[in-house]
Amino acid sequence: METTDDRLPDLMRRATETLEPRYPDLVERGMRRGVVRRRRRRVLSVAATAAAVAMTVGGIAVVQANLGPQAGQPPVAGLSTPTPKPEPDVSATPVPPPPASPAETLTTLKGLVPGLATSGGKTWGDNFIAAGLLVDDGQGKAWVEVGLQTVKYDPNCTDQPPSQHCRALPDGTFLRSYSGADRGITYNAVVVEYSDRRAISLTSTNGLSLKGPATRPGPALSIEQLVEMAYSVSWTFPPANYGKDLNR
Repeated sequence: METTDDRLPDLMRRATETLEPRYPDLVERGMRRGVVRRRRRRVLSVAATAAAVAMTVGGIAVVQANLGPQAGQPPVAGLSTPTPKPEPDVSATPVPPPPASPAETLTTLKGLVPGLATSGGKTWGDNFIAAGLLVDDGQGKAWVEVGLQTVKYDPNCTDQPPSQHCRALPDGTFLRSYSGADRGITYNAVVVEYSDRRAISLTSTNGLSLKGPATRPGPALSIEQLVEMAYSVSWTFPPANYGKDLNR
Protein backbone atom coordinates (compact mmCIF):
# COMPACT_ATOMS: atom_id res chain seq x y z
CA MET A 1 0.00 0.00 0.00
CA GLU A 2 1.47 3.36 -1.08
CA THR A 3 1.66 6.17 1.39
CA THR A 4 1.50 9.90 0.74
CA ASP A 5 5.23 10.17 1.17
CA ASP A 6 5.70 7.66 -1.60
CA ARG A 7 3.39 9.43 -4.03
CA LEU A 8 4.55 13.00 -3.33
CA PRO A 9 7.55 13.07 -5.59
CA ASP A 10 5.54 11.66 -8.49
CA LEU A 11 2.75 14.16 -7.95
CA MET A 12 5.22 17.07 -7.94
CA ARG A 13 6.85 15.85 -11.15
CA ARG A 14 3.53 15.62 -12.93
CA ALA A 15 2.41 19.00 -11.68
CA THR A 16 5.41 20.69 -13.18
CA GLU A 17 5.74 18.81 -16.46
CA THR A 18 3.52 21.25 -18.35
CA LEU A 19 4.99 24.44 -16.86
CA GLU A 20 7.42 26.60 -18.87
CA PRO A 21 9.85 28.86 -17.14
CA ARG A 22 8.98 32.56 -17.20
CA TYR A 23 12.63 33.55 -17.89
CA PRO A 24 14.32 30.90 -20.03
CA ASP A 25 17.68 32.70 -19.84
CA LEU A 26 17.88 32.74 -16.06
CA VAL A 27 19.89 29.53 -15.92
CA GLU A 28 22.25 30.68 -18.65
CA ARG A 29 22.73 34.03 -16.96
CA GLY A 30 23.38 32.30 -13.68
CA MET A 31 25.97 30.10 -15.33
CA ARG A 32 27.59 33.12 -16.91
CA ARG A 33 27.69 34.90 -13.57
CA GLY A 34 29.35 31.88 -12.05
CA VAL A 35 31.98 31.85 -14.77
CA VAL A 36 32.55 35.59 -14.39
CA ARG A 37 32.82 35.33 -10.63
CA ARG A 38 35.28 32.48 -10.87
CA ARG A 39 37.34 34.50 -13.32
CA ARG A 40 37.21 37.51 -11.01
CA ARG A 41 38.30 35.39 -8.09
CA ARG A 42 41.24 34.07 -10.11
CA VAL A 43 42.23 37.58 -11.20
CA LEU A 44 41.95 38.90 -7.67
CA SER A 45 43.89 35.96 -6.37
CA VAL A 46 46.68 36.51 -8.90
CA ALA A 47 46.70 40.24 -8.17
CA ALA A 48 46.84 39.63 -4.46
CA THR A 49 49.72 37.21 -4.91
CA ALA A 50 51.61 39.68 -7.08
CA ALA A 51 51.01 42.46 -4.58
CA ALA A 52 52.25 40.28 -1.77
CA VAL A 53 55.41 39.46 -3.70
CA ALA A 54 55.96 43.13 -4.52
CA MET A 55 55.48 44.15 -0.92
CA THR A 56 57.87 41.46 0.19
CA VAL A 57 60.56 42.56 -2.26
CA GLY A 58 59.91 46.21 -1.47
CA GLY A 59 60.20 45.46 2.20
CA ILE A 60 63.54 43.78 1.67
CA ALA A 61 64.73 46.78 -0.35
CA VAL A 62 63.62 49.20 2.37
CA VAL A 63 65.35 47.17 5.04
CA GLN A 64 68.50 47.01 2.92
CA ALA A 65 68.39 50.78 2.36
CA ASN A 66 67.76 51.61 6.01
CA LEU A 67 69.94 49.07 7.74
CA GLY A 68 72.50 47.99 5.15
CA PRO A 69 73.82 44.45 4.89
CA GLN A 70 74.21 42.67 8.18
CA ALA A 71 77.69 41.71 9.22
CA GLY A 72 78.62 38.26 8.05
CA GLN A 73 75.67 38.02 5.61
CA PRO A 74 75.95 38.24 1.82
CA PRO A 75 74.07 41.11 0.12
CA VAL A 76 70.71 40.38 -1.57
CA ALA A 77 71.24 39.80 -5.29
CA GLY A 78 70.06 42.64 -7.52
CA LEU A 79 69.59 45.14 -4.69
CA SER A 80 73.09 46.34 -3.87
CA THR A 81 74.77 49.18 -5.73
CA PRO A 82 77.92 48.06 -7.57
CA THR A 83 81.10 49.62 -6.28
CA PRO A 84 82.96 51.50 -9.06
CA LYS A 85 86.43 50.22 -9.77
CA PRO A 86 89.22 52.74 -9.12
CA GLU A 87 90.64 54.35 -12.23
CA PRO A 88 94.23 53.38 -12.97
CA ASP A 89 96.81 56.05 -12.30
CA VAL A 90 97.93 57.13 -15.76
CA SER A 91 99.82 60.21 -14.67
CA ALA A 92 103.16 60.51 -16.40
CA THR A 93 106.22 59.74 -14.28
CA PRO A 94 108.52 62.78 -14.24
CA VAL A 95 111.83 62.23 -16.01
CA PRO A 96 114.73 62.84 -13.61
CA PRO A 97 117.46 65.23 -14.80
CA PRO A 98 120.79 63.74 -15.86
CA PRO A 99 123.32 63.32 -13.04
CA ALA A 100 125.75 66.16 -12.45
CA SER A 101 129.07 65.57 -14.14
CA PRO A 102 131.93 67.68 -15.52
CA ALA A 103 131.18 66.65 -19.11
CA GLU A 104 127.48 67.51 -18.76
CA THR A 105 128.38 70.88 -17.20
CA LEU A 106 130.67 71.77 -20.11
CA THR A 107 127.96 70.81 -22.60
CA THR A 108 125.44 73.03 -20.79
CA LEU A 109 127.88 75.96 -20.76
CA LYS A 110 128.45 75.66 -24.52
CA GLY A 111 124.70 75.61 -25.10
CA LEU A 112 124.07 78.74 -23.03
CA VAL A 113 126.79 80.98 -24.49
CA PRO A 114 124.78 83.56 -26.46
CA GLY A 115 125.70 82.99 -30.10
CA LEU A 116 129.48 83.10 -29.82
CA ALA A 117 132.06 80.78 -31.31
CA THR A 118 133.58 78.47 -28.70
CA SER A 119 136.80 76.48 -28.41
CA GLY A 120 139.21 74.95 -25.93
CA GLY A 121 136.75 73.57 -23.40
CA LYS A 122 137.99 71.86 -20.22
CA THR A 123 136.71 70.75 -16.81
CA TRP A 124 138.16 70.50 -13.29
CA GLY A 125 137.21 70.55 -9.62
CA ASP A 126 137.24 68.46 -6.45
CA ASN A 127 134.31 69.24 -4.16
CA PHE A 128 132.73 71.25 -6.97
CA ILE A 129 132.33 70.96 -10.72
CA ALA A 130 133.92 73.59 -12.94
CA ALA A 131 134.05 73.99 -16.70
CA GLY A 132 135.50 76.68 -18.93
CA LEU A 133 136.01 77.54 -22.58
CA LEU A 134 137.09 80.32 -24.92
CA VAL A 135 134.49 82.43 -26.67
CA ASP A 136 134.96 84.74 -29.63
CA ASP A 137 132.61 87.50 -30.78
CA GLY A 138 135.02 88.72 -33.49
CA GLN A 139 136.87 91.11 -31.15
CA GLY A 140 139.25 88.53 -29.72
CA LYS A 141 139.03 85.29 -27.77
CA ALA A 142 138.23 85.42 -24.07
CA TRP A 143 137.73 83.04 -21.19
CA VAL A 144 134.34 82.11 -19.63
CA GLU A 145 133.97 79.63 -16.77
CA VAL A 146 131.28 78.22 -14.50
CA GLY A 147 131.44 76.61 -11.05
CA LEU A 148 128.68 74.46 -9.51
CA GLN A 149 128.53 73.37 -5.89
CA THR A 150 126.16 72.46 -3.07
CA VAL A 151 127.56 74.46 -0.17
CA LYS A 152 127.49 73.54 3.52
CA TYR A 153 126.42 76.95 4.81
CA ASP A 154 123.09 78.76 4.67
CA PRO A 155 123.26 81.37 1.89
CA ASN A 156 122.94 84.99 2.99
CA CYS A 157 124.11 88.48 2.15
CA THR A 158 125.37 89.34 5.63
CA ASP A 159 128.75 87.68 5.14
CA GLN A 160 129.45 89.23 1.72
CA PRO A 161 131.56 92.36 1.13
CA PRO A 162 129.66 95.42 -0.16
CA SER A 163 131.69 95.34 -3.38
CA GLN A 164 129.83 92.18 -4.47
CA HIS A 165 126.41 93.94 -4.37
CA CYS A 166 124.60 90.99 -2.78
CA ARG A 167 120.81 91.09 -3.05
CA ALA A 168 118.15 88.81 -1.59
CA LEU A 169 115.55 88.34 -4.32
CA PRO A 170 111.81 87.57 -3.93
CA ASP A 171 112.28 84.03 -5.27
CA GLY A 172 114.50 83.19 -2.29
CA THR A 173 117.82 83.35 -4.11
CA PHE A 174 120.82 85.50 -3.25
CA LEU A 175 122.47 87.25 -6.22
CA ARG A 176 125.96 88.72 -6.20
CA SER A 177 127.26 90.62 -9.22
CA TYR A 178 130.52 92.52 -9.54
CA SER A 179 133.33 93.57 -11.86
CA GLY A 180 137.02 93.88 -11.17
CA ALA A 181 140.59 93.80 -12.40
CA ASP A 182 143.24 91.33 -11.31
CA ARG A 183 146.51 89.90 -12.64
CA GLY A 184 146.40 91.83 -15.85
CA ILE A 185 142.81 91.13 -16.88
CA THR A 186 139.34 92.55 -16.20
CA TYR A 187 136.34 90.40 -15.44
CA ASN A 188 132.60 90.32 -14.83
CA ALA A 189 131.25 87.81 -12.33
CA VAL A 190 127.93 86.69 -10.85
CA VAL A 191 127.09 84.24 -8.06
CA VAL A 192 123.61 82.83 -7.43
CA GLU A 193 122.93 80.90 -4.23
CA TYR A 194 119.66 79.06 -3.61
CA SER A 195 117.96 78.50 -0.27
CA ASP A 196 118.59 74.74 -0.64
CA ARG A 197 122.35 75.53 -0.76
CA ARG A 198 122.91 75.10 -4.48
CA ALA A 199 125.37 77.68 -5.77
CA ILE A 200 126.55 78.69 -9.24
CA SER A 201 129.23 81.19 -10.24
CA LEU A 202 129.96 82.50 -13.73
CA THR A 203 132.97 84.59 -14.73
CA SER A 204 133.85 86.25 -18.04
CA THR A 205 137.30 87.81 -18.63
CA ASN A 206 139.09 89.72 -21.38
CA GLY A 207 142.00 87.24 -21.46
CA LEU A 208 142.64 83.60 -22.23
CA SER A 209 142.25 82.64 -18.56
CA LEU A 210 141.82 84.27 -15.15
CA LYS A 211 145.12 86.08 -15.59
CA GLY A 212 146.77 88.16 -18.30
CA PRO A 213 147.65 89.07 -20.79
CA ALA A 214 144.44 90.70 -22.00
CA THR A 215 143.33 89.78 -25.50
CA ARG A 216 140.54 92.33 -25.89
CA PRO A 217 139.36 95.62 -24.35
CA GLY A 218 136.77 94.12 -22.00
CA PRO A 219 135.09 90.85 -20.98
CA ALA A 220 133.16 89.05 -23.71
CA LEU A 221 129.96 88.71 -21.63
CA SER A 222 128.21 91.42 -19.64
CA ILE A 223 126.82 91.12 -16.11
CA GLU A 224 123.30 90.93 -17.55
CA GLN A 225 124.24 88.05 -19.86
CA LEU A 226 125.90 86.14 -17.02
CA VAL A 227 122.84 86.58 -14.77
CA GLU A 228 120.59 85.18 -17.48
CA MET A 229 122.87 82.17 -17.92
CA ALA A 230 123.13 81.57 -14.16
CA TYR A 231 119.36 81.36 -13.72
CA SER A 232 118.93 78.81 -16.52
CA VAL A 233 117.13 75.63 -15.49
CA SER A 234 119.57 73.59 -17.58
CA TRP A 235 122.18 73.35 -14.85
CA THR A 236 122.50 70.17 -12.79
CA PHE A 237 124.16 70.56 -9.39
CA PRO A 238 126.36 68.02 -7.60
CA PRO A 239 125.22 66.75 -4.18
CA ALA A 240 126.63 68.13 -0.93
CA ASN A 241 128.98 65.15 -0.51
CA TYR A 242 130.44 65.48 -4.01
CA GLY A 243 134.20 65.13 -4.39
CA LYS A 244 137.03 64.22 -2.03
CA ASP A 245 137.21 67.31 0.17
CA LEU A 246 134.32 66.50 2.49
CA ASN A 247 135.50 68.68 5.39
CA ARG A 248 135.02 72.04 3.74
